[in-house]
Amino acid sequence: MRVNHVKDALLGGKVQIGTWITTLRTPQIVQMMATAGFDFIYIDMEHSAFSIETVGDLCYAALAANLVPIVRPPAKEPHLLSRPLDAGAMGLLIPHVDTREEAEAVIRAIKYPPMGRRGINLRGVHTGFDKGSGEDYVRATNAQTLLIVQIESRKGIENLDSILAVEGVDGAVIGRGDISADMGRPGDTNHPEVLQQVEKMIAVCRKRNKIPGLLVQDIASAKEWIRKGIRLVPFANEVAMLIETASKA
Repeated sequence: MRVNHVKDALLGGKVQIGTWITTLRTPQIVQMMATAGFDFIYIDMEHSAFSIETVGDLCYAALAANLVPIVRPPAKEPHLLSRPLDAGAMGLLIPHVDTREEAEAVIRAIKYPPMGRRGINLRGVHTGFDKGSGEDYVRATNAQTLLIVQIESRKGIENLDSILAVEGVDGAVIGRGDISADMGRPGDTNHPEVLQQVEKMIAVCRKRNKIPGLLVQDIASAKEWIRKGIRLVPFANEVAMLIETASKA
């Protein structure tokens, strides 16, 4: 079982910097992000055209480049959570988590017994196609898989303390786009009321000793949020970085 160096670093109080892969399907983009020095990539299935086959190719490339792949699935059904993990993902970012019960259902889907009910496949990308010891694999995978919940509503914020109390939930992020819409301010991701929700999330994560994360689009805001306590930091995405550089040129 591979060591999830991003999870280890985050649990040790360190900051980890990554980026999103949202559109470009070529595995070479993953190597480019590794060469640039990122610690992890988010692979998006919620708002992309990516198939599970594409996700598997991107995860395979990330593992080869020592880059931790974290997948955002399109929804919370069990098979949509387990398949990216079997394809090589070392963590999941679960969208639209509003209640403790939803978080508990996710844990059941992605953790092996006795923590959950995930079906065991011992020979695949996630194991390097080495069957190994089932007992050792289950124990290591349950420990190494990173689970981050995405809070995207006022209801999720209200229930965040109980969500983060669920064993196996490692941290939380605020989806500022959706939460701004839920607050009647769609797209105004830097409105004071939206930023107040981010501050609340950081405070609850600190209380529960969990990992706070936040998408940032520029270096100045990244530094500011890291100063405020954010540790899981995805910077922009491959499309935004390409367009910005091209526009400047």
